Amino acid sequence: MRKIFKYILIIILALNSGIMLASDDNIPVRVGVSDTNFKKYLYDTIEFINANKLNVLDSASGYTIPITDESEIVKITSGNNLFRVYVDEELKAKNLTGPILITPKEGNFISLSNLKRKGKQASYRGYMEITRSTKDISKFAVVNVLSLKDYLRGVVPNEMPVRFGLEALKAQSVAARNYAITPRIKAYSEFDLCDSVACQVYYGANTEEELSDKAVEQTNNIIALDDKNKPILALYSSTAGGYTESYAYAFSDPKTREFPSEDISYLQAKPDKKEFNKLNTDEEAEKFYTSKPEAFDDLSPYYRWSKEWTKEELESVLTKTLPAQAKTGFISPAITEGESIGNLISIKALKRGDSGKIIELEIKTDKNIFVVQKELVIRRCFQKNGISLPSANFVINYIDSEMPVYKFFGGGFGHGVGLSQWGAGKMASEGYSFDQILLHYYDGIKLATIPIEISNSDTVEDEFYSNTKKAELLLINSSKHNELLVCINNKELIIPLKEKEMHINISKYLQKGINTISYKVKDEQNQNTEGKLTAFIQIEGADSE
Repeated sequence: MRKIFKYILIIILALNSGIMLASDDNIPVRVGVSDTNFKKYLYDTIEFINANKLNVLDSASGYTIPITDESEIVKITSGNNLFRVYVDEELKAKNLTGPILITPKEGNFISLSNLKRKGKQASYRGYMEITRSTKDISKFAVVNVLSLKDYLRGVVPNEMPVRFGLEALKAQSVAARNYAITPRIKAYSEFDLCDSVACQVYYGANTEEELSDKAVEQTNNIIALDDKNKPILALYSSTAGGYTESYAYAFSDPKTREFPSEDISYLQAKPDKKEFNKLNTDEEAEKFYTSKPEAFDDLSPYYRWSKEWTKEELESVLTKTLPAQAKTGFISPAITEGESIGNLISIKALKRGDSGKIIELEIKTDKNIFVVQKELVIRRCFQKNGISLPSANFVINYIDSEMPVYKFFGGGFGHGVGLSQWGAGKMASEGYSFDQILLHYYDGIKLATIPIEISNSDTVEDEFYSNTKKAELLLINSSKHNELLVCINNKELIIPLKEKEMHINISKYLQKGINTISYKVKDEQNQNTEGKLTAFIQIEGADSE
């Protein structure tokens, strides 16, 4: 039983103790595992292979499912709001309330039957939690619970080609770490993150790579903070097309659905080159996207692209896509399936962001004038061979002839907000460091360890990787504590807490590689004081441009 709970106990301690709160190794992540096609996150039946390498436990009752060395398949089904567990088709337990916990025996991974990632059998570190859905209790979610470090090892090489190099992979590691702890939305209550492009692509242990593992290790515990010392929403996409877009013009508010949404200071439209003009007019957008100026992501196959339809083809496409996308609420007037859109008269951009991204578009027919908002909705309206547009950064060219043709010229792939992965790759090849890459794409940030709150009595430990051996300790103090004992790589410092915000140069105490630091409030007379004392390490050289 101790072996079964060993990994789970580590996670619980990380959540409830002051020890090692911020290291990648000790921050738990809950990831929903989808099917091979990334379509399904809720199941009524699931199978695990290599059963003899697994421990299976009903957490509610503490009952351990008997599994022999010859066992091959563990199957879990749900019915009447309860779980049944089969081993090689033999019923071993029923009427279990769960969650069911599946842990690998030492040195093994967990593998789901018929689940492929990158064409290979998917395998996972950590443990699996089979937990009932809150929306449909006849179904359950398969949740992979593992450390942030192991999660990132399964994300980074699948979000970015490893050939982009170490510094680009380090930039991706920081962005992915930020997104893991600060996702934009939480679509499912059973887990924090999904495993597809809707969150971050996570393929598990079988897709890990040595260089991306190194990138995760060499950015251990490092995230990007905004000007209020909060973790940023580190959005990224494949290709910005030479000019990133502001958050407000690409995303609606996740709660109110308002569009454009509120601005985010560090996610602003930004050109790769200072000489690029704003592209918020049709004229500037056309000049930019029908040419190929040198930019950081100009090696991407989607740096520039074009799509073409005959008028009849596009009418056929829009007849299907407009009703489907009207369900989002970003098409006015709404149109229902089966309703004719009429004969297409014109398509034009009504509003553009600074990157030239169309944020409001008009489709005029002889029956109505449809106004479409938001980049993803616009992309999904204009499909070619069933595939949406690579981006909403495009210009529209109508060729009026015997067979009228609409031709779109565009650039970029994805929403284009924040880091461009292809841009990071080229920047790395040109000698930019990971912090310089991040500072180019996210305005006014600083790179630092995950902020931790120092309690009144616990010794709080932290660790981080340093390559430059230059850093500052930042203390944000609203408590009434007088002194803090800090131990950096076994060197003790006593710091008087005289100001609300303190910056202490700790460069001379650092070593290249992993550094450990611990904190303990020293003034015992104020052990029960109210207020907060927050600490983090800012990596020197990582400051806004």
